[in-house]
Amino acid sequence: MRHRVFISGGEQKLEVIRWSDGRLAQAIRETPERRSQIGAVYLGRVERIDPSLNAAFVEIGLSRPGLLPLKKQGQHPTEGAAVPVQVRRDEHDGKAVRLSATIHTETAYEDHLAQAKAQGRIPACLVPPPTAWQSCLAALDPAAIEEVACDRRVDVGAVQRWCAIHATELSERVRHLPVREWQPERAEIEEEIAAALEETVTLPCGGNLLIEPVRTLTAIDVNSAATRKPGMELTALTVNLDAAREVPRQLALRNLGGIVVVDFIDLENRNKREQVLERLREAAAIDPAIEWIGNMSRLGLVEILRRRRGATLAEMWAGEKEERDGER
Repeated sequence: MRHRVFISGGEQKLEVIRWSDGRLAQAIRETPERRSQIGAVYLGRVERIDPSLNAAFVEIGLSRPGLLPLKKQGQHPTEGAAVPVQVRRDEHDGKAVRLSATIHTETAYEDHLAQAKAQGRIPACLVPPPTAWQSCLAALDPAAIEEVACDRRVDVGAVQRWCAIHATELSERVRHLPVREWQPERAEIEEEIAAALEETVTLPCGGNLLIEPVRTLTAIDVNSAATRKPGMELTALTVNLDAAREVPRQLALRNLGGIVVVDFIDLENRNKREQVLERLREAAAIDPAIEWIGNMSRLGLVEILRRRRGATLAEMWAGEKEERDGER
């Protein structure tokens, strides 16, 4: 798996495009209003403790207090206490951000912590969350990244300084490249994004995927009811193999997290089911956020667990979809 990463924009709108093995794998748009908080470290204040949840609600300066589970904590905090916490999960579907008192960061924050306590600045952000491009690069094997192209010259130095600490060998592959010179071109990237905002994905063999995110999970239905490509036999195995190759890419591109259930076309032959499962696990290399892939049931169902991080593609690029829908 080979990757090329493109970075454009600045503080008000940052876009990160990952092109993997010749296809779009990620398209992240980050604005101050819609930025993942995962990894940020705060000095918060315990607002209340809920014994029924065995959790504390901690005010950290966001729209609502974060949830701090107490089960794995040592000494439980008291209401009103100041506690350093780190964001582990973003706010999603009405649920507050998930916090942890165990902090993992390479950025020194102890001096900021002491200063905030001394000045009574609670809540206070001690370590800001990583930017979209930092999260993207950190999730990939540096050896597999062919280049990092920055639309703005000022970003080249920032990316190289980050690489000097986290991925030394990658520094030499960071360069300035204006958007007009990107390959693939911006228009091709936008076409791929537009396709990923639709519910249905057409497979190379002529079958399709129907992708339906709901509140509790994401359901993906594999269908063969499509036009057969000339010279290709549209068997259940052919469609399933194409689907297995495409599903991880769609999950990464659409940034769909949590539980995913893929309903493949039924295969009575166990060896054929294993072929599909093997193809799916191989294709998962495109998506570092996939944490687990289960076995295939007799009915063709496969469960996937994908780490949730930040907004979905539909949320990040909502304006483009609304504009296209208005033109129809």
